Amino acid sequence: MHPLLANRARLGAYLLGWLPIALLLMGIARSQGWSWVEAGTLAPPLCLLAAFLFLSAWFLCRAMPLGRTVEGLGTHGAAWGMAAVLMGGLWAGLAWLLARLLDWIPGLEALPQRVGTALPVLTGLGIVLYLASVALSYLMLAQDRAIEAERKGAELQLLAQESELKALRAQLNPHFLFNSLNSISALTAVDPSRAREMCVLLSDFLRRSLGLGERRLVALREELDLARTYLAIEQIRFGARLKLAWTLDPAAESALLPTLLLQPLVENAIKHGIAALPEGGVLAVSVEVVEGHVIVKVDNPVDQDAPSPQGLGIGLRQVRQRLLGRFGSRARFEAGVQESIHRVTLVFPLETEP
Repeated sequence: MHPLLANRARLGAYLLGWLPIALLLMGIARSQGWSWVEAGTLAPPLCLLAAFLFLSAWFLCRAMPLGRTVEGLGTHGAAWGMAAVLMGGLWAGLAWLLARLLDWIPGLEALPQRVGTALPVLTGLGIVLYLASVALSYLMLAQDRAIEAERKGAELQLLAQESELKALRAQLNPHFLFNSLNSISALTAVDPSRAREMCVLLSDFLRRSLGLGERRLVALREELDLARTYLAIEQIRFGARLKLAWTLDPAAESALLPTLLLQPLVENAIKHGIAALPEGGVLAVSVEVVEGHVIVKVDNPVDQDAPSPQGLGIGLRQVRQRLLGRFGSRARFEAGVQESIHRVTLVFPLETEP
């Protein structure tokens, strides 16, 4: 089906565009000595006929997409020219036939003769209008291709984000599981009760992470619960070296965000911050709502004299891409070190489930 016929808004705008052409046709008829009654009776239905007759240009354009070579344009030009002459002549002939059908109306007796005299002019105007329809058809095809390309690009971006999430889950669980099992093994001999506690926490963490990983969006409270479970396990591993500071705004708990977005941040804070310092430090997580936006900050101490750890930028880059991929320009991601404190800041709109 022609795209104009499938979209009422487009069809309405297209038909409205023929109104000035009808007025132009009336003006040409008046300049040829036609009466206002003759011009006003024939021009509107003739333009309506042309509006639908020249829709056929779209099918020709779809069958002959624009090429990049001069030879291709020459072949297309010949086809356009032949089609324009044919459709212009057909339109003029239909105008004469319409005039014959209307000549019984008082005041329109001379209309067939006037149209017969104006056939060359009508044919030329029909050729011009058909070529204009060809140009419009190519514009619509180009617009449709752009929309389709944008849709496919969005699908590819979504697939890429889903692939990143799957890769994140694949990296997260084995890495964390390896460290946790080593700690459980070490605690079994010296502190069996702590080892059992760690097993329970580890089981809860894996269950939560697997459950969240099946969803694209989760509430912030669920992400925070997962982070708490993870950090509870890490506190058993690091003991007094790891201190936690939570500052949470209850108004932000229902905010939606991409799943497993916070986990890489707290994991990086432990792996590249707390673990690298003999004395450990404070990992601070703060969440607040400001003017309809959620602001999440994750702070951890770092050794500024130590070389930059490998792999730190990859996780943060994935978080940034997934955040901006979900919220676009409405979100902001910042990461940097100031006064031996590494801070990651996420800012995104407060959106909740309907």
